[in-house]
Amino acid sequence: MNESKIAYYEKESPKFNPLEHLILRVNEMENKSDYGGKVALKWKKIIDDTLIHEVYPVIHPIGQETFSLYAEFPIGIFEYALDIDGATSYIREKHINREIFDPVDIINAVDEGNINKDTSKIKTNHKNPVMALQSQYLTGNKPYCINGNHRIFEAYRNNERQIAVYVFKELEFVPFFYDIWSKAMYFLEIDYNNVIHNDRKHLRDDVEAFACLF
Repeated sequence: MNESKIAYYEKESPKFNPLEHLILRVNEMENKSDYGGKVALKWKKIIDDTLIHEVYPVIHPIGQETFSLYAEFPIGIFEYALDIDGATSYIREKHINREIFDPVDIINAVDEGNINKDTSKIKTNHKNPVMALQSQYLTGNKPYCINGNHRIFEAYRNNERQIAVYVFKELEFVPFFYDIWSKAMYFLEIDYNNVIHNDRKHLRDDVEAFACLF
């Protein structure tokens, strides 16, 4: 399992200033290349038209199952907010198939901070399936469980042979973001990496930056 920093992240993430982070990224892109300048200009418009008015951190809706995924940046810790109930509905609507894992092979997707090893204190809730994200920009290209941590842990601890997990790769989980800042930060990081590394990863033929899709 992953060594947990969740307690630290929960404490520090409310202090994060997403506008400051975005402006730093925009300035870097602007100074990197002509392409970077064009992408930076698009993000400046997004800041002025939309993001300047958005509140951070997000207020988690009451009665809705959500998940916070944290990212470390030079100026602090950002909280990506994910709608787990919405992800379950998305799975049903799109008829997405599960992947079958030996628990030994998926246990590293579990963050220790997301499980309670005292089984007497675990509140069983299986209304949503086991889900994991795998993203260069959010999880370091490793699967990270966003729902069902206890089920993976118990399957591993009990030496079960298999467990079914929905694994969402790059861009597949965009519909799960339930606040504007989460979506903006994700698209920004893709654009930033594309500019800094002179790449065009994940772009469709008809767009030159993810800012165009925001």
